[in-house]
Amino acid sequence: MDVRGVAAALLYGLWLLLVACGCVGVAQGGNHLTSESWLQSVSLNRSIVKNGFHRELVIDVRLGDGAHPDCCIMIEEQLPRGLYVDPYEVASLREHDAKIFVQKGIDIEAPEYLSTAHMVIIYLNPNTSNPGHFTGKVPVHVRYHRPTDVEETNTLVILTNPRLMIHCQRDNLMQASWNPSVSELPCSLRSPSTYRWVNVTYQNVGEIVTLQVPVGQKKHALIVTAATLLATILCCTLLLKAVWKYGQFES
Repeated sequence: MDVRGVAAALLYGLWLLLVACGCVGVAQGGNHLTSESWLQSVSLNRSIVKNGFHRELVIDVRLGDGAHPDCCIMIEEQLPRGLYVDPYEVASLREHDAKIFVQKGIDIEAPEYLSTAHMVIIYLNPNTSNPGHFTGKVPVHVRYHRPTDVEETNTLVILTNPRLMIHCQRDNLMQASWNPSVSELPCSLRSPSTYRWVNVTYQNVGEIVTLQVPVGQKKHALIVTAATLLATILCCTLLLKAVWKYGQFES
């Protein structure tokens, strides 16, 4: 074989190798988030506390070791139609620095079968006593379900996994090339400026969040109606008696 041909082939192969290495280096340099190991070990823990029809959703997010201290954490919860957040209650909580946003037009009086799912956005607060953790609480309420004619007296309301979004100020961490799901949203409810948030994959801690909700029985409709009517008549009678006995009437 010609010596010149062998040399040319070796040079061409070396050139291809250099080009490939250069492409890999550019790709890694342009996507520097892959080197942020703390973003690869984000965990989410949610739980429901309190009893009855008025509960509280507790959220805790843990970032990996070496997380940047200037990050904002946002949770986007999709509440099923069996649950709702009271916009008026949330507005009152915001006066005490709660960071919860709900969509408008939520009918808090409607039963489950006449309602629709709605979204809640929670800006989590850094936990000063536990570095790397961000926490938040949301008051949620259970809707009344349609009475059933089966023997089952409870039904399950299931909360699906939420979206977890992160925005960090330092080094412009949130790059669209790292994750295609990027949103332009404020960093807090009080900030008019929007920033780039990226949807982060996380690990769930614990089981799926579910609630057991009591369901009325159709066979009890007659008893409940009769008891309600009798209680109403009794209360009205007592009220009229008190007005007649203690009321002052003009002659």
